[in-house]
Amino acid sequence: MEELMYYVWQQRLFASISSADRSELEIIHPGLRNLDAGPDFFNAKIRIDGTVWAGDVEMHVKASDWFKHHHQNDKAYDSVILHIVLQADCEIRLTDGELVKTAVMQIPQDVVERYRALTASNPYSFSAINCKNDIVGVPPVILHDWQTSLAVERMLQKAARVKDIIGGSQKSWPEALYVTLARALGTGINSDACERLARSLPLACILKHRDHLDQVEAMLLGQANLCANATQQNEYNFMRAKFGLEPLSREVWKMSKIRPQAMPQNRLRALAQILCRHDDLFSSVIGCDSLMQMEKLLAVPGLIGKSTVHSLVINSVVPIMIAYAQWKAEQELSERALDLLESIPAEVNRYMDYWVACCIPLRNALDSQAMLQLYKQYCEPHKCLNCRLGWWIFKHSKSQQINLVGTKATDSKATQV
Repeated sequence: MEELMYYVWQQRLFASISSADRSELEIIHPGLRNLDAGPDFFNAKIRIDGTVWAGDVEMHVKASDWFKHHHQNDKAYDSVILHIVLQADCEIRLTDGELVKTAVMQIPQDVVERYRALTASNPYSFSAINCKNDIVGVPPVILHDWQTSLAVERMLQKAARVKDIIGGSQKSWPEALYVTLARALGTGINSDACERLARSLPLACILKHRDHLDQVEAMLLGQANLCANATQQNEYNFMRAKFGLEPLSREVWKMSKIRPQAMPQNRLRALAQILCRHDDLFSSVIGCDSLMQMEKLLAVPGLIGKSTVHSLVINSVVPIMIAYAQWKAEQELSERALDLLESIPAEVNRYMDYWVACCIPLRNALDSQAMLQLYKQYCEPHKCLNCRLGWWIFKHSKSQQINLVGTKATDSKATQV
């Protein structure tokens, strides 16, 4: 409900807003939305009893939520000049004991009903896309702009995980590529296990035996506890003693209902071949400027085809390129990474099926990654008013016959929820 309060406040759609202590109140400027820690809005301007105040605004459904969130002990909230609530059930104070002005907001009933309809869970649908019947009305320019932003948002999140590997473990960029490639080869069901394996088996150990594919395979499969035969197990036992390795439990691997090509043993054999046939895999990957080059670089006949290479590029290569571009401050490399994403066909999975049913065009992997980000980060948690599509639909809904109103507007159908 607080998300609706933010929207109504920012757009001045409230039916009325009044001070709990009956002070004269006028909203000059609602301020700027804060998406990080701290008060909900910065730099608001409020006139209270004829005096103009500039500062921050915090919002809660109930005034007592201030104490539930422990704001009374947080100096970050000492800049709050107005506490906006739906229910003023108590007084609130700053860390120095100063009383904070509380205002009660009333939201028109039709706005509340539209918000509930937009964000409600539907037990009769596998999809969390509540706006599917309205989304066709969103102008294409808004959709395409939002898709680009979402794709970049998703790639930056993936790049942040790459930086965690680099910074948190003090490891190299080639190591980060190795770990992310291993994770991407896990194809979701075994991704965590593949990443654990790569983190437990340093790339340096593998590179010392890069000229012997059978030894590298033995290291990877032995570390996974998935050796194929006694000879391979003996080879791994030697490497284990040499490098002080500790294998994973065999139970971490999921084997049922997986295509033979995607079985962890085959994925690790493919990873071994990729690592063994390149003197400097990281430089080769960073230097690629076309999907065709990437397919030649990462494909392994009989084990990794084009579709799997495309998955590796989406989930490992592009994030690595973006993270490295940020580290080197090379805008051209970031643009090349996004160009690679646009050159890959759109992914096919159940999430994309939901969007296709909504008549959303999926031209390439940039679009499909964007819509996956939208589904996971906005639709499932019902953050509809943080979504540009949801915001547009909410604003232009025929059921929402509301004009922008001033501070002292009234509406007989208002509710405090």
